[in-house]
Formats: sequence, structure tokens, C-alpha cells
Amino acid sequence: MVDRHTDRKTNRSNRGREVNRRSFLSACTVGAVGVSTSSAHDDQNEQVVAPPAPGTVRAIDFSRSYLYCAPKGSGIWVRSQIECRCMVRDHVTGRSSEYILSVVAKTGLNRDPQTDARSPGYDYWIIFSDQHVYTRRTHTSSYFNNPTTLPVDEFGMAKWRLQQAPAVRLRAAGAVRRALEAWRPIVARSMFSSTDGSRSVAVDYPVKWADFHVESDGFRVETGPIVLLDPDKVHVDRPPKFADFQWSHVDYRSFDRVRCLLDRPTPILTGADFTPPAEHGREQRESKALTAEQVARIQARLEDWPETPIGVEAMRKLLRTDHYSEVVELPAATELYALDAPNHGEPRCSRSTSNRPVEPS
Repeated sequence: MVDRHTDRKTNRSNRGREVNRRSFLSACTVGAVGVSTSSAHDDQNEQVVAPPAPGTVRAIDFSRSYLYCAPKGSGIWVRSQIECRCMVRDHVTGRSSEYILSVVAKTGLNRDPQTDARSPGYDYWIIFSDQHVYTRRTHTSSYFNNPTTLPVDEFGMAKWRLQQAPAVRLRAAGAVRRALEAWRPIVARSMFSSTDGSRSVAVDYPVKWADFHVESDGFRVETGPIVLLDPDKVHVDRPPKFADFQWSHVDYRSFDRVRCLLDRPTPILTGADFTPPAEHGREQRESKALTAEQVARIQARLEDWPETPIGVEAMRKLLRTDHYSEVVELPAATELYALDAPNHGEPRCSRSTSNRPVEPS
């Protein structure tokens, strides 16, 4: 993503852009992101429109909401779309804190200046907050799991903008079906409350996958990724550690419960003996499923060398990766919103700060 930026004024070479990408990734390991309520750049992009139609509210339009930053030493200005917003609220003090998840990016596009060998690739996501930037890196194995949590003032300019659009709340399954059939973008908010009701974690996200039953009004949302924080453990005035974030997709059929498909380190041979159901030719896959005995023998061979190069537990960790390996069903209050049709005008841009969240009415 970032490596494709072209400096038209100076006509930098591909090698120069690779240096910029390395600088950007280095900045992700030594800095963090802050949020400002305004800037000259923001003011230039403010859009004024007519009020929304009667009966509508305003909801986040994720297709036009962005993180943006200019990390120190990188020489580039970066824009990334947003996967979700996670808002922690303390209902006793009225205070809140905000965490914004970027879309996935990939590295491995650079060469080692000494050997000219390509770096091994990995996926990475960044979470912006007003105090820290959290970077998750997903490698082939979890042995090389190396997330970072860093303070804000070493990174450089980094902000986000949440665009809003007129929307209608979908309060019943039939309304969800009609919105899907009308090709309207749908966004969601799922709110998870602490046991004592003093805190909540609300996650706003776009609905990328949804379906309905053709013979009834039943619906399902299955979408993600999102990040979750435990409302019983997180505190507004205590920044979370990286390990406090739970990475998940969501799956639900009602407005009051959410199935969370959580990432967990998973052995890479998990499911190697699985045969798909006989549906649409799924069973005719290229790699034949292993037997349980074959899987056990492979695992034993990898772990029981006469002279193991590293410890057995370290070996097991080396052969894991992040997977959707745990399903947790949680009570949650979910609201769905269908964004309004384009003929209601262009939505006005709203700027987000940790003290002034942008929300549906």
C-alpha cells in the first residue's frame, strides 16, 4: 500500500520508495498516534450539506473514513481506510477513549541493502489512539509474533477522520432484508457492557457480509475484522496493553447476542484431517485430507528430534499461526443502520477526538 506512493515532483526511483516504506515501518516501531480536533487540512475539506431527510440519523460512512499520518523521517503522507472504531466509556465519570483499527497492509516488498535478498513478508494492522499506536504483525508462525505498543510523541503527525452520512436505523429483520435488497451500505454498532454496568465498549464497523433467509425475515451478519476490549477489565484512564485487544470477526442473527470468532494461536496442522461437506464440489479439493494418524506422526516427527534445535514448547510455538480458533457468544446490544441514498446529498465530514466521539443519533 504505502510503497506505491509516487513523488511526481522529484521522480524518485523505486529504490527511493522502498527506503520510504522502510522508514514508515520503522516509525511504526518507535512512535504512536495522536488526534487533533482541527487543522488547516481538515478545514479545507469540510463539506456543508442540507440537513438529512426526516426520520434519518447520521452514522459513520466507513467507505470515506480514514486514518492519515506523516511519520517522522519517512517523507510520505499516508492514508488508510478504517475497519472499525472501538469506544470505551466510563458511565460514572462520563469520560471515553477511542481506538481506530486500520485495514490490513503487507510488507516484504523491500530488499536487504547488504545481501539484496527480499525481506520475508507479513501482514500488519495499526490501531490509533490519542496516546499510543499499536501495531500487530502476523507472520507465518507465531514464534515471530512481535507486536509493539509505543508512546505518541515519537511518531509524527497522525490523525483520523470519521465521515458521517444520513442513515436509517434497521430495527427488525425485515428492514435488514429490504436494505440488503436495495443495495444500501449497512453499518453496525455492537455494545458490550461491564458486569456492574459502569463501563461499556462500543464497536462501530461496516457490514461487509450479510444474508437473509429467502422464505422468512431471518437475517445473519458475519463480518469483520474488529477489535474488542473487555469492559470488565479496560479503564478509560488506563491505556490497554496490546494483549488486551481481542481480534475477531462477528456472527449474529439477532440484535441482542454476538458470536465472536476470536483469533488464537493455532497449530498449522489443525484441520489438516478435515474433509469438507459434499456441497458444490467442495470435497474435490486439490490437497487430500490427512488422516488423524498422519497428523499425529508429523507432529511427533517435528517435536521429537534426537537433538531438538530449540525447546519442544518453542518448537510448538514456531508451528502456530493466528486463526479464528475460538467461538465466544456474548450478550451485546447491536444497532444496524442503512446509509441513505446518494440523492440526499454528500455527507458532511466530522472530525473525531477522544473527547468528542462521533455517533449515530
